[in-house]
Amino acid sequence: MKLSVVIPVYNGADFIQKSYNSILNQELEDFEILYVDNNSVDTSVLEINKIVSQDSRVQLLIQSKQGAAPARNLGIVNAKGTYIYVFDVDDEIYPDALKQMINVLDGNKDVAAVFGKMVKSHLGIGQTTKPDDETGTVVVKEFPYWGLLWFSSLKSVVGPPAFLYRKTVFDTIGMYNESIKNNEDTALDIKLGMTQQIAFIDRYVYLYFKHEDSTIQQSKRQMPRAFMIWPRLVKEHLPFYLTHETPQKFKSLLFSQLFQSMGRQLVFTKGLGERKRLKHQLLGEVKDISIPFSIQLYLSILVILPSEPLRKVYGYHVVPNAVKQLTK
Repeated sequence: MKLSVVIPVYNGADFIQKSYNSILNQELEDFEILYVDNNSVDTSVLEINKIVSQDSRVQLLIQSKQGAAPARNLGIVNAKGTYIYVFDVDDEIYPDALKQMINVLDGNKDVAAVFGKMVKSHLGIGQTTKPDDETGTVVVKEFPYWGLLWFSSLKSVVGPPAFLYRKTVFDTIGMYNESIKNNEDTALDIKLGMTQQIAFIDRYVYLYFKHEDSTIQQSKRQMPRAFMIWPRLVKEHLPFYLTHETPQKFKSLLFSQLFQSMGRQLVFTKGLGERKRLKHQLLGEVKDISIPFSIQLYLSILVILPSEPLRKVYGYHVVPNAVKQLTK
């Protein structure tokens, strides 16, 4: 089989039919769709089963472990396709996008994955004007080019539906990290970009549907960004650094983001006792690297005086000097 489309679903009943149509509109010939229900309490399973009963290419899998990573992993493990496309149930794919990405992988045997661009919109594809800056040009970059770019700027990161992966790449780099509840897709793609040859196709692949009920929007409302990225840093990028030969830029980015996040988390935390506890926890989670005295000292200051002006001094002056010290 050529292609497996993995679609995790959590309370996505309103989007099931649209997601199915989005795949059918690609006019592919050899594919399967694996819906993975992740403890939905709406009618998602009912809607999926309606499609399963009508189309033998569609399957329903059940993942009781909550989270996008376990749901995606279950789909990937059960996929029969040579290529894997991980789709979000509430998004839409532009016509011919999957065919073009399949052609890229077919024509570049050394490329592990191909990705394109995304459009963000509060409306659907039919109501959203697609930018006219796509050329269709394919650019192949050796690692760690894309990994360093994505690690250095989240603005350059695109979501999973912008990618088409060879299934074999998951045997090489591993699956989505199930201990990360947010940014698990970014964690995987940075690791992919650090270790594998990747192609970029200059065209829009999918529309990211922005709505307040989406899982990521709910997470952003509930948790400051400094807390969201911390698990990705300590559970994915720090272990990668400790087990791989990494370029100087990766080390600098890792140390800088770790120290910056520690300072921000302390400033966001209320209560002296809670900040003391948090500082102890954070330092414990990075015990495998040497923490400069200046960082430890200033974190202690932020525990006592959690002010944003002091945090800025820490971020703009203390952290860069400490990173230089560590990466000499």
